[in-house]
Amino acid sequence: MTAGAIQGDTFDLKELFGQTRYQIEYYQREYAWSAQDVGTLVEDLFEAFETLQGQGRLHSRDAEAFFLGPFVYVQQSRTHRFLVDGQQRFTTLHLLFLHLFRAAVEWKQRDAVSKLERVITDFGPGNRLMFRLDIDERQDALEALYRDRPYELPPQASLSVRNLYERSRQIADLLEERLEAEHCPQFVDWLLSKVVLVGIRAPSRDSGFRIFESMNDRGARLTSVDLVKSFLLSNVRRDEEKLNEQWRRMLAELTSVRDDTDAPRTFLKAALLARYADLSGDSGTGDGPEIDAALHIWVRKHRERIGLQHPDDYFRFVEDLLRLAGHHRTFLEACKRPYPGQGLPALYYNETNGLSGQMAMILAAIQPHDTDTPAKQKAALIANFLDRLYVERILNDESVQAKDFHSDIHRLIPRLRHCATTADVAEALSAELPDTAFEQVATFGMRGNTKAQVRYLLARLTTYVETGLGKTDLSASYLGAERHWQIEHLYANHPERHVPHDAPDEATFRAWRARLGVLVLLRQSDNASYNDLPLETKRRRYARENALAAILAPDYRKNHPALKRFIADNDIERYFRELGTATMEQAIEIRGELYRRLCLRIWDPHRLGLRPPVPQALTSPPPPPAAPATPAPAARRRPLRTDLARLMRQGILAPGTQIEADHAGRHHTATVDADGVITLPSGDRFTSADEAGKTVCVKFPPRTGQRVFTLPGRGSA
Repeated sequence: MTAGAIQGDTFDLKELFGQTRYQIEYYQREYAWSAQDVGTLVEDLFEAFETLQGQGRLHSRDAEAFFLGPFVYVQQSRTHRFLVDGQQRFTTLHLLFLHLFRAAVEWKQRDAVSKLERVITDFGPGNRLMFRLDIDERQDALEALYRDRPYELPPQASLSVRNLYERSRQIADLLEERLEAEHCPQFVDWLLSKVVLVGIRAPSRDSGFRIFESMNDRGARLTSVDLVKSFLLSNVRRDEEKLNEQWRRMLAELTSVRDDTDAPRTFLKAALLARYADLSGDSGTGDGPEIDAALHIWVRKHRERIGLQHPDDYFRFVEDLLRLAGHHRTFLEACKRPYPGQGLPALYYNETNGLSGQMAMILAAIQPHDTDTPAKQKAALIANFLDRLYVERILNDESVQAKDFHSDIHRLIPRLRHCATTADVAEALSAELPDTAFEQVATFGMRGNTKAQVRYLLARLTTYVETGLGKTDLSASYLGAERHWQIEHLYANHPERHVPHDAPDEATFRAWRARLGVLVLLRQSDNASYNDLPLETKRRRYARENALAAILAPDYRKNHPALKRFIADNDIERYFRELGTATMEQAIEIRGELYRRLCLRIWDPHRLGLRPPVPQALTSPPPPPAAPATPAPAARRRPLRTDLARLMRQGILAPGTQIEADHAGRHHTATVDADGVITLPSGDRFTSADEAGKTVCVKFPPRTGQRVFTLPGRGSA
């Protein structure tokens, strides 16, 4: 295309809409102008009109025209144009004409009605009513508006029609505020004769696309999703309209699942990461950040890697994306709430825990031609694996932010791309399973920043027990943002009730009280009513709560025969029971072992569809020690970033180094292992010295305002 082949002319709105019908090209985006976009245009138009009106220059020949910018078109015939670029403004102007028309009809302003009719409607074969912006899917909505008839938005309406409906209502409100009956004819005359656009006429549809792409390739006006679509569909060379319609339906479906306008971009980003990105480098470099910043540029830059060389390649690529989007929509639905019947509850759990990278892993394993059943099976395996990895990191006191999973996800995606079957996926993930028996449950508890993780573990434990007894799955309620359920400490925060006869000192009492085994979930109203009651009093009221708490009530097992089967199936006879006269120390051990065994069941690899690296067995624990047992630390997947951990790695401190602190007349000690984890005499483990200090010292030492842990021979740390 040479520069001489492009023509530009200035048109007023009467010329643009009075004699021609417009259709939009397949690579145009949806009608997506926001309320702010429309509000700004209408406000600018009225400001310009009122300024000239106030100056008495509305009909002056030298009155300055109001310029609305350029548009690109292809002249198909004398009365028919393809609108290559500009549909956002054209659609908004057409809506404005329609609402002005309705106002003029109501005010019986015949001349204005006649002028507006010519820029709104045309008549096709058989005298059929058609609109100047001739787009089939909008016909019903526009005709209802034109004829002043009620209109109900269809449930499956596209994004364009949905937005058309909303912006139409907005324009009606704006005109009601700004337009006065006596000024309507003057405003219509000025709008049609003094508002202009510059039309860039392309010689063909192909050249029109290249102009369109050139004007929008930096994403200033179109989204990256729009530009990806336009690039792909301009190269398929066949069935463009069919693929365009399917693409638009895909966008509408993905957006409607969670009313998220960014859902299409999120899907495309996940699909490209899953199937084509080079993830061999660090997660902060390479293809990941490029795709995130400008995925349309990445697609064009890496077309050869994607396999886009011939029109048929583009066609297959678009079809594959559309199939993957269908699966993706299913998984988005599963992220909204648990779907036990479909085997996909872990997708919801991971979404709740912020593991957004699960979708890229899933799309890496799914083949576009996979039917629903294998696609769901693969998704379930991957989601279950990530959920188990999340729990392992919770119990190891490792960070569980989304970014902390990127390296593992990026490492596994290339392997998953080669998994043709569900068995292939299971094999790839099983090799990554840690060998753990959940011993850390015994000393894990609520401290500092672990409240969300404690809530999650309690929600899963409670759900497993309740559904195992045939009751409703309430995990979505347990984990909901509304916080209808709260974490209940079995032991109230009254150390004087337990020290020294039940716990050796206040620090040990606080550490024991916060352990997972002596925490449960209760409804907010119930939790508030129990307040500071002692366990002996509260446990009688627990009978009406979920079974994980209710089991503590006297005679609860006698009144619930279904418990017998559940207890036997899970091998928890000695632990799923009321505590009776058990001391605090004994209660912690009993409940800790109960929770450990339930965790083994919930995250049993076989139950998750995976195979453990070493067969696990549920064995009875050794005889009760004098104090709650300290489990052997599990292998840590990544080093801690604390100062203590760095000192250990640099050899400045040796494993087993003891740290000491004096507070309120008591001497406290702790040891540091090779990973930099601090262990108190109670067996409780902390990755943060500050959190360990908070457990030891309720209040700051008088006057100093800080806790000091002393490393023998090396000053304070």
